[in-house]
This record gives sequence, C-alpha cells and structure tokens, in this order.
Amino acid sequence: MHLLLISAVILLPGFLHSASVSSLECGACSLLVSHFEEKIAAVDPKKKIEVGSFRVSPTGEQKGLKEIGYARSESHLTEIIEHACDQAKQYKLVVNTLTGKSVYVHKDATYLKGDESPKMRAKLQNACNDFIDSHEDELLGFLKTAHEEPVKQFCHSDLGVCSSVDVAALPPNDPPKDENEPMNLSDIPDDEL
Repeated sequence: MHLLLISAVILLPGFLHSASVSSLECGACSLLVSHFEEKIAAVDPKKKIEVGSFRVSPTGEQKGLKEIGYARSESHLTEIIEHACDQAKQYKLVVNTLTGKSVYVHKDATYLKGDESPKMRAKLQNACNDFIDSHEDELLGFLKTAHEEPVKQFCHSDLGVCSSVDVAALPPNDPPKDENEPMNLSDIPDDEL
C-alpha cells in the first residue's frame, strides 16, 4: 500500500506538468489546418478547375465534367500538403495566458514569448509528418468545405486530438503596456483631457 502511495506521489508531478502542455499531435493538427486555411484564403475565389471524367465519347463529346472552385479542390489541397510540415519552422510553443496551457502557434499569431528552439520545431515537424500519414484522407475531406472555426472543428470535435483548452482563443495580439513606461497623451481618454 505504501509503495503504491509513494509511486503515485512520485508520478503525480510529472503527470501534472505534462498535462499543461498541448500534445504534439494537437500541435501538428492545428499547424496543418491553419496552414491549409491560409493557403486556401490566398486563392482568387473566381479561379475554377474542371473535374470529372475526361473520357471522350465516340461522338467527340466529353460528358461528366464540372467546374468547381480551385481553392478547395483536391488538386490544390494535394499541392499544399507536399510542403505543409515545413511550416513547423515558423512555430513556437507559448503559454496561453488566458488558459495557462502551453500551445503550439505560428510565431506571428501572438506577442507571447515561447520556445522557438530547433529541437521543439523538429519534434513538431516529425509529429506533423506522422499526422499526415495517419489522417491525410480525413484532413483533405474536411478541407473541401469551409468551416467557421476549422481548427476547433477538426482537431477537437472531429478527431479529438486537441482538448477544448488547446483550441481556446489566444489573448489579443497586443502586448500589455509596461507599467513603468511613461504615459502618452494618446493614452488619456478625450473626455479626461
């Protein structure tokens, strides 16, 4: 009994520490969905592609072709996936000050300082490649349609690789003012001037 209690006490601090950091699989999922959505948004919505059967009938007609938007087409999504995990070089591990949990985010997503070490990025990139190996079909199928909160929908609700805390919003991307910094006139509301 004492051995069990001692084991629990020894393992508990490590368990609590690991629970405060988002999993690499969640980080990889977030990275991929965010990167895809960014690339999709960059495509002209008027750009179209023909899909379907390209067989020509004996009369010279092509039946079964239809035109769809290029941005979410399988062709475009397949192009994006080729180098998507290279984006891990643009990520850092930060503590979300609103939740207290460490999460993987694009370095431009927040002013928060975090781990940007090559070791962390290499782990995230490897996790990203593993994630594609395991979930490529689900990811590409999901991305064919737009979603209001794609990372939350796919990584949390659909796959369950992220907790609701992992996909919680980050604080606004404005660093808090340093209290030791002198005030400017612009800091004082007009009605108080």
